[in-house]
Amino acid sequence: MKMHNKYAQRYAKSAAGPPIFRFGSPWGRRDASGKVMRKLTTIALCLMSLLAFADEDCSPEAIGVDETSTKIELHFYTGTCHYRNEDYQLSVRSWEKLAELDASTSADEELKIDVLNNLGYMKFFGYGTRTDKKTAISYWSKATLLGHYEAEYHLCHAYADSDQPTYDIAKARMHCEKARLIYKGKDDSDPEILEDIEKYIKKVGG
Repeated sequence: MKMHNKYAQRYAKSAAGPPIFRFGSPWGRRDASGKVMRKLTTIALCLMSLLAFADEDCSPEAIGVDETSTKIELHFYTGTCHYRNEDYQLSVRSWEKLAELDASTSADEELKIDVLNNLGYMKFFGYGTRTDKKTAISYWSKATLLGHYEAEYHLCHAYADSDQPTYDIAKARMHCEKARLIYKGKDDSDPEILEDIEKYIKKVGG
């Protein structure tokens, strides 16, 4: 994903970018019982958080947003900053404002699609907001229609996990097969995610 302002560039240099969400145990793997645990992860830990006890300053000036930035950039990077601080309620609030805006550029469209995926995760598991799996599915479905590959993986999980009220074998087969094709075709695919997808496909008889 392209970096659109000084805030994004700063984190690109420190090996940390906007949130990426996946399912797994606290270490990104299944626990001994084989049950999938929920986990919220980022591309990488923010290195600055390891060097300071104080939360990041999420003011527009601190995150590099100025008068040349769009409202979508403002809400995206503000929400990302709050997410890094684990202020999930503020993060969701910023991203929900963004989701209501119309994107006027391709760069803003990319950010909005990412936010649809992010909000899906937050809503599905109730991070910073009440759990609303129906709305989460709606966010992910919109994101997949706009080409967001990670959202396809999340729909695979939502429909294939029999512990979830969203469990639906037919939909699981469809979305998990799509997710497998997407991740197998990526040069930088996460092997653990692909392993999860394969297990789900086997589970639902795909």
